[in-house]
Amino acid sequence: MIRKANPSDIQKIAELCYIIWQELEIDMVKDIEKDRLLKVMAQSMIDVPYRGHYSNTWIYELDGEIAGCLIAYPGDKELELESAWLDMELDDDIRAYGSPMPMKEANDDEWYIETVATFPQFRGRGVATQLVKHVLNEFEDEKWSLNCDVSNEGALHVYNKLGFQVNSEFDLYGHMHYHMIYKSK
Repeated sequence: MIRKANPSDIQKIAELCYIIWQELEIDMVKDIEKDRLLKVMAQSMIDVPYRGHYSNTWIYELDGEIAGCLIAYPGDKELELESAWLDMELDDDIRAYGSPMPMKEANDDEWYIETVATFPQFRGRGVATQLVKHVLNEFEDEKWSLNCDVSNEGALHVYNKLGFQVNSEFDLYGHMHYHMIYKSK
């Protein structure tokens, strides 16, 4: 079942986002204790209008458990959403990093799928595919985009199959990514 997230989901959403942040090797993930950072990530999803706020998130439930999530928002709101991180009460060592993901990842004329993440035990069951299809269908009049690590051949195959095409290539936090645009079939 796919549904919009609610405040009771934030711990699981934070854990899913942590997986992505870890893959991107975000400095905070390398330097801040996991439990501490997860607490701040969860706080950002409810206390301020950060990009990962639960209102920007869809949940996939499988067997009564959260299996994965998708976070998306209008590209022209991205930097505003990111800066909300700094509106939280943060410990000085965390605040010293600034916001976690300050790079502009989406174009202003796009709806941007920032995160598609599935817990390892639910992978291979179509969770990510169904989440992406859901938002594409729910907002079919929007121009959609996402970024895919160039070395993630599995995700690239799925996104191509769903109708995304490579539009450009760029460095995102030290990892080369394809910026992909959805072309409806």
